[in-house]
Amino acid sequence: MLSSFMSVNQEKTVGQWPLVKRFLKGIFNLKPSLPRYQRTWDVEVVLKYLKTLTPVYMLSLRVLSYKLVTLLLLLTGQRLQTIHSLDLDDITVTDSNISIDVRSLLKCSKPGRHLQPIELPAFIEDNSLCIVTVLKEYLVKSSCFRKTQKLILSCIKPYSHVSKDTLGRWVKIVLQTSGVDINIYKPHSTRSASTSAALQCATSVDTILKAAGWSNESTFRTFYDKPYLNKIIMIIIV
Repeated sequence: MLSSFMSVNQEKTVGQWPLVKRFLKGIFNLKPSLPRYQRTWDVEVVLKYLKTLTPVYMLSLRVLSYKLVTLLLLLTGQRLQTIHSLDLDDITVTDSNISIDVRSLLKCSKPGRHLQPIELPAFIEDNSLCIVTVLKEYLVKSSCFRKTQKLILSCIKPYSHVSKDTLGRWVKIVLQTSGVDINIYKPHSTRSASTSAALQCATSVDTILKAAGWSNESTFRTFYDKPYLNKIIMIIIV
């Protein structure tokens, strides 16, 4: 940032100063910018748990919220920021699909480029994992106390729009209950797990990049495309 408008005798920018270069190299040695994970968890493990949360009309608002948020993250490959920003005006729901046109400013947003509309088809093969069914039930359950157009609400009074930290805690609960080691994997790991699973299911890289909002393949390959763990460490809760 400083290099864009500061220079020495109009020859060297700040980033080219020897002392600055040594300082930045020291920062890299102390905290290298490397991928957080070398492997990721198997999406099937979490989907197997979510499948047990059925029928959806019998679920409490809290459990239904957990299921909705986790499914949205896994199916879209998006960040928590995107799910947190979703507005009812952004979403069109039919019996066959969900169309999401995010209008909020996101991390991937740049002049002339924004996240493409998201299309989520109904999963008629298994209603327990159908995002259309889950979202419709959530809208019904939350309609009686909804006072905001934001999609995800708190599970307790005054039922306001939840924070990103709350969404992260919900996802951690789902991951832990599913058997994923949350001491290693954070809520953001859903992005790596879902996109890696999509690639292994023969989804084209271009489709993955478009859905996740990445502008180049190197970001996906370097930080998100990871092999599955050979064995998920199960957490036994006494």
